Amino acid sequence: MNSVRDRSESISTYIDRAVKAPQQQLRQSRLGHHAALDELRKVWDECRVANWDGYDALPVSQGTYEAAYRLIDSLPLGFPSPAIGAEPDGDVTLEWRKSRTRTLSVSVSANGYLHYAGLFGLGQRYGTLSHFADAPEELIRLVQDL
Repeated sequence: MNSVRDRSESISTYIDRAVKAPQQQLRQSRLGHHAALDELRKVWDECRVANWDGYDALPVSQGTYEAAYRLIDSLPLGFPSPAIGAEPDGDVTLEWRKSRTRTLSVSVSANGYLHYAGLFGLGQRYGTLSHFADAPEELIRLVQDL
């Protein structure tokens, strides 16, 4: 009985590795968001201490960093990567910008909420989305609408 279980675990481990390896290679390629995740790490390194801006900014917490990481990592392959920054309230900002009048800014916090505001030509959109696993479909549509 153990050999059957061991064999099934070996097969499942092999399949798991066979599926995950190409996905990891894609995520690290130009199609993935490797550069954006590197930028996020740099922002977090610079902004994880209080007063990082010299004007009493709150630090970016590890929870906020992890929420932003999960969001970026869950964006579809080949999807435009955002520019990344930090806000004085300790949130991380992701921004997609096509032009001065076509831009979307998303504030990521540790509590799983995404607050967004965007200019779409003559129109504006703003609101709040929840994010716990995959990138919200509404966020994907907003970026595509730019």
